[in-house]
Amino acid sequence: MIELFKSNIEKKFNIKFKKLTKKNFDHFFKSLISELENIKDIEKRELIVKNICSNVKRTKARWIKKILNTKDSEFSKSIEFAEIQYKKVLNKEISLKKFKSYFDCENVDIYKEKSLHKLDTWKKDTNSLLTEFIYIDDLNKLAITSAFKNDILIEFSKFCENQEAALSNTTKIPSILSQIPIDTTSRTYFLTDKQKKDLDTCTDIDEFSTIDRYIMIGEDEQNELLLQLEQKTYLQIKHDGNSEKVLDLLTQIALIKSVKYLNRLDVNIISYYYTHFHKIVLGEPIIKSIYQITLDLGLANTIKNYDAIESSIAKLGSINLSYKIEGNSINGIFLESSIYESNGVRMAKVYLGSILKELILKKSTLEYDGDIFNSLGADAQQLAIWLQKRRYKCAITNADYNETISLSKFSTAIYWNTKRIDRKRNRIITALNELENSNIVVSASLYDKKNVSFEIKYIPLSSKELLRLHIDPSNNNVIEQSNTNFIE
Repeated sequence: MIELFKSNIEKKFNIKFKKLTKKNFDHFFKSLISELENIKDIEKRELIVKNICSNVKRTKARWIKKILNTKDSEFSKSIEFAEIQYKKVLNKEISLKKFKSYFDCENVDIYKEKSLHKLDTWKKDTNSLLTEFIYIDDLNKLAITSAFKNDILIEFSKFCENQEAALSNTTKIPSILSQIPIDTTSRTYFLTDKQKKDLDTCTDIDEFSTIDRYIMIGEDEQNELLLQLEQKTYLQIKHDGNSEKVLDLLTQIALIKSVKYLNRLDVNIISYYYTHFHKIVLGEPIIKSIYQITLDLGLANTIKNYDAIESSIAKLGSINLSYKIEGNSINGIFLESSIYESNGVRMAKVYLGSILKELILKKSTLEYDGDIFNSLGADAQQLAIWLQKRRYKCAITNADYNETISLSKFSTAIYWNTKRIDRKRNRIITALNELENSNIVVSASLYDKKNVSFEIKYIPLSSKELLRLHIDPSNNNVIEQSNTNFIE
């Protein structure tokens, strides 16, 4: 990847580098290899690039200040020259037309404004490079060399992101015009106004523990469950306001309402894909031939069934799950899918949609002791779910129950409303301590200040958890059920 990048940027930087520094570009590029390798690492990249961008921002301001305050800078000389020429215009020594043709301005004040505007535009443009500085010739060779280094590292980070996006690109079934509406009644809510007023008298509502109960229940049960979930959602909004719990409830309502519009084959397809739990944990696609899916579903080996399965997968790839209530909303899709032909065989490549995937992880597999889990702070609850998936991945890949996670990586688990690393670090430390003390997922954790990362040691999986992942307990470290707060 690095060699490909070098060939792409050589034309852009090589000649200019040699001209300004009188040094060999190839030797200079080789000196950056270790830093380029660090940027290739996704987990290290965010912090490195952030620091470089901060440095570039300060450097731009410093350079501009320097050339404005230096009398013999090219900028100062150009302004002085314009002033001298304009005086000649005023003294009738040269024509205004000649001045305008040279400076592209009617007077010296406009010329100054335009010159300063160019500098300000370069300074504020986050995509502009240091080596694009108009007056870079005025700088010393050390500053120029540093500018090339920063520019190349930034360009390489963009190159890596583009390469990763290209590799992970999956052709998805597009959203089609026949998108299915979600509301199953002529009114927005199942609850009447009187029921909303009487919500305080409602008793606690039991939830189904596994996703198949949401999918496979009959229509009457679906309507009853929708009513119960809507009651629980209103209670949560009114009394607790926990946004995560509200969104979980909205997701369940969206799923049931969507399922009401699906035929039996569609429902079976959803059930078929959500059972591939190890693929969900690993974030990998489920790739199967249409023929194999037909056999797995127990259908007759006919062209008609092949077509029906393809149509169902495409349909599920275009159906929106959406629901809103009292200013809260949830939106997503069932599946992300592509159907293609490989060596004459029709294949389906399917990822579970993010909302369905999250619901499966939470409802089917991540059922902690309710009282203990609910006592955790919001950060700790989010980390419990996020780290549980990583813990499962360690078991599936037969890795040790230890992992190093960079601070930047935690941004996929927790939304930061701050850029300060110390605040992020302190929130993570607090959340991890809660998990350790509650004996949930994490047995020990340590912050590595030098590498801005956390050393995480997971609690080994129980025998039942391993079996759920189709892993033989005899081939893995296990714990007894009594030593964990994870419910089987």
